[in-house]
Amino acid sequence: MAKYLIHTYPKRIWYVNGYLIPSMIKQGIAEADISIYNDENEDGNLRACLNAFRTLSDPQEGTWHLQDDIIISHNFKERSEEFNEGLVCGFSSLKYDGDIKENIGLVDRSQMWFSFPCIRIPNQWAIECANWVDKYIIGNPVYFDYWKSGRNDDWAFKMYVKEFHKDCKVLNLAPNLVDHVDYLIGGGSGGKRKHPVRSQYFEDDYLVEELKYVLDNN
Repeated sequence: MAKYLIHTYPKRIWYVNGYLIPSMIKQGIAEADISIYNDENEDGNLRACLNAFRTLSDPQEGTWHLQDDIIISHNFKERSEEFNEGLVCGFSSLKYDGDIKENIGLVDRSQMWFSFPCIRIPNQWAIECANWVDKYIIGNPVYFDYWKSGRNDDWAFKMYVKEFHKDCKVLNLAPNLVDHVDYLIGGGSGGKRKHPVRSQYFEDDYLVEELKYVLDNN
């Protein structure tokens, strides 16, 4: 059975509780399999991500990590359960990953997508990553430009994988499991983007239009 952890902060909890979790439950995901990490202390994306990783209790299992500004596909439950093994990227954007068709499917870790809106990570890796980033990345002047903003959690995880899992394979999953809809629900804790960063392999645009209609009329 798949487990899900939603990373959020106080200004987005209304969307998580009012829209995202209900959409997951509607597909048949048990509420007991959904956890929330709410950055109530406003630690920022990077530290909050590491803290969320440390809440994972079973190092032998894995978890789907979801950000608080996504919309799930119509078959999210089915496909997240089908591919619930190893490291799986469920989101890709043209801006950060490029339109490289050869990177779809099972690939070398150097080709993994920037997929933090939706990514499945073995719990042991997440826990180890949190401790390693805290010890060797944050505060390190070599990486000052990356950690000073409080963002770049996806970059930090990629650094961890590069360092400790050189021979691992990553499943870049297309169609994508989620789309990124921060532009519909307000800017995130890292600040408002100038341009939306949408999924390039999401096939359920009608769900985005339905969400927009609901939000506009509430």
